[in-house]
Amino acid sequence: MSCKENMICKVKTLTPVHVGSGDRYLAVDFVITKDKVVFIDPLKFFEEITHKSYDLVNVAREIAEGKSIGDFIEDISKLKTGEVPFIGKKKRNEILEHVKCCGMPFIPGSTIKGAIRTALLWKAVKDDRSLLDWTIKHIKNVAGKRRYIKREELKRLDDALESKVFRKSSKDPKNDVLRALKVTDSTQFHRKVVYEIKFLGMGNFSQLVECINFNDSAEIEMQIDKCVQEFMDLKLMGQRIDLDTVREAAKEFAEEIVKTETKRNYPEKTKEEFRKVLRAKGIVLRIGWGIGWYSTTIGTLLKTHPDFESLRRKLGLGKNPRFKRFSRNFPVVRRVTCDDKPLGWVAIHDCHD
Repeated sequence: MSCKENMICKVKTLTPVHVGSGDRYLAVDFVITKDKVVFIDPLKFFEEITHKSYDLVNVAREIAEGKSIGDFIEDISKLKTGEVPFIGKKKRNEILEHVKCCGMPFIPGSTIKGAIRTALLWKAVKDDRSLLDWTIKHIKNVAGKRRYIKREELKRLDDALESKVFRKSSKDPKNDVLRALKVTDSTQFHRKVVYEIKFLGMGNFSQLVECINFNDSAEIEMQIDKCVQEFMDLKLMGQRIDLDTVREAAKEFAEEIVKTETKRNYPEKTKEEFRKVLRAKGIVLRIGWGIGWYSTTIGTLLKTHPDFESLRRKLGLGKNPRFKRFSRNFPVVRRVTCDDKPLGWVAIHDCHD
């Protein structure tokens, strides 16, 4: 009998997905036309304006203040290194870059595994109310009489719950339940696009983001090593993890996210896009940037606890950094594409399905 439950899977993007590389395209790297982002070689651009006797310092300053490369060079075709569709209305002077390999976007295995971990954590707390009570009590103990908790302490609070759920016998990472789960990086996707992302609840603020467009697909490999589970006696809520467990937890978590998000103040088109993702087959996950608090935490459960509202103020959740006031309806910000699609939904299923 094989130790490993192995599956070659197709990853399909149900809505646009952005997994950040940590880098940005700056205004000297691209020009936005009506429906395209044209990427250019900035060194060639500066060579061109030097030949035209422009002052480099003044040009750099004017671009930083909002001018485009196209304001200085009429024919940008000789500077062009590539182009992708642009879906948006407002031009900005930077674009968040998606993680790529050989110039093409992919989804890291760690991103997918992280989303699975969140779904399993949410499911464990949902099925065992004592874990939610323990979490609230733990926050209270850490907070004490302080007015607020520092950001680095928030991460330690998350780690404490994860340790309790995934490492019940020990805090040692070697005894983590998900040590037995391996997820490879995806192969390359092919439908790159730059979206203008609207921040609903923040006036007219928006940001340009490089994404994998919806309805694109690639492959990953998922593997559960049963021998590692047996040897380390790794269990979640008294049971060993398999792909059916992952699928069921992801399904329940996705349903709860959709139920919660469709009650919020989104355009009706966005709400319908949320509902549509639940019709996808396989493991449905929400990953990457811009997906919000409910999709990356056990927030839908925390908000049901009677002490949550007072505790979130100590956690600093929903606090306006400028005015130092707390929002009444947390979380406030909702990110959607300029054509009202939610971000980050993918479906993973066996390639033979």
